[in-house]
Amino acid sequence: MSAIPQVFKRLFMTFLWVSLLMLIYNSVFFLFVVILIIGIDIQNALLVLFSMVVIGVLFLVVHVYITGLWHLASVVSVLEPIYGFAAMKKSFELLKGKIRVAGVLVFGYLSLCGLVSVIFSTFVVHGGDNHGVLTRIIVGWFLVGVLVVVNLVGLLVQSVFYYVCKSYHHQGIDKTALHEHLGGYLGEYVPLKSSIQMEDLDA
Repeated sequence: MSAIPQVFKRLFMTFLWVSLLMLIYNSVFFLFVVILIIGIDIQNALLVLFSMVVIGVLFLVVHVYITGLWHLASVVSVLEPIYGFAAMKKSFELLKGKIRVAGVLVFGYLSLCGLVSVIFSTFVVHGGDNHGVLTRIIVGWFLVGVLVVVNLVGLLVQSVFYYVCKSYHHQGIDKTALHEHLGGYLGEYVPLKSSIQMEDLDA
């Protein structure tokens, strides 16, 4: 529990920088949605096609890339003594050469979350007439459990992917420095030694 305030502060600072990046992305995305609506309104096929292509690229490429950058920057913020913009810069450097793998992982994660959301909406939220209350409750709790598992596996994959990127760029992992850095989260906590004598317990 003592680690949570320190980790939260670092992750929150990184999240603020990512939020700024997402604000810029959403502004551009909204601009092209407006252009699409204008193109449909004036019946300009070329403008409609251009805006649809840009919107598709923004969502399938830029959004997925920013998500991968964010997740990797979060891992960097916890495992390295940097956070915020510096963590995003480090994440950008680590992603070089592994963008395709990151894209597949992020797209798979977003697809699973989207699938769970659609099933939840279909069977739980709007399935009142076709399914009983008990069935909806059971399906709802099951889908929440699935979402928890997906997120936990996602966090695990993020950590593994971080080390894969470090290895790809031939960046050594200083285990001593990592141990000291992570140990700083523990505060005054002193871990149990393995050399406890059994006779002390018997006494």
